[in-house]
Amino acid sequence: MNNFVTMPIITLTSDWGSRDYHTAALKGALLSAIPEARIVDVSHDIARHNIQQAAFIFRNALRFFPTGTMHLIALQSHTGSPPGNLCLKKDSQMFMGLNDGFFSLVFDDDPIDMVEVPRAGDEPVQSIPMMVRCAVHLLNGKNVYELGSRPEQFIRRGAFKPSFTDELIRGVVVYIDQFGNIVTNISRDLFEKQRAGRRFEIIIRKTTNSLETIRLDYSEVDQGDVLALFNEAGFLEIAINQGNAHDLLYLRLNDHIRVEFK
Repeated sequence: MNNFVTMPIITLTSDWGSRDYHTAALKGALLSAIPEARIVDVSHDIARHNIQQAAFIFRNALRFFPTGTMHLIALQSHTGSPPGNLCLKKDSQMFMGLNDGFFSLVFDDDPIDMVEVPRAGDEPVQSIPMMVRCAVHLLNGKNVYELGSRPEQFIRRGAFKPSFTDELIRGVVVYIDQFGNIVTNISRDLFEKQRAGRRFEIIIRKTTNSLETIRLDYSEVDQGDVLALFNEAGFLEIAINQGNAHDLLYLRLNDHIRVEFK
């Protein structure tokens, strides 16, 4: 007998896209097992195998979900031997995804309550039945350790972190949204701490553009003008009002952005 909380929430994050049947099949299987579930798509348009992009999107959405949410991550990141599947609980929420470093980019500290879930027979590494089994088990309030045993190793990946001195911050482009806005790894907290009230210049590599003002909204500059602002997630963003900074400024992932203080 299932004892789900009222209308449990399940989020889906994948690089499956919207063309094939996989997303619909997973939703159908979940609804067959948990008819009262509310299924939320975080994104299915992750660039294939791009763990950094997936972690950026998921991490910035995660903080808005309520206690008791179940998060399923289906990202085909591996190119060699497939990693194991992790089920874990952290901060009163539940997660399932590959042990490929994704969760090390999402959480500031390693999860404590986590297990590696064994595959049944010859099922693939990220099978829909396995994801449904784990979701049903955890949403019923059962112990995560009944699903498997602790992994021998929790895979970690190094996050892109800016470097800095008293006079400057060196950051990189970590994400480009669908409008072509450029998101860096320079946080508002780091910027303000290093700035210490001084004037500054944001220097955009590959272009002659530099910026000396942080805006609050795109509309503060004329159409077609370049601007810098801190986005909702608190990271420095380079944009063009009603334009595409990705195309017009020739910026790509991992390109450098420098902030010099005066």
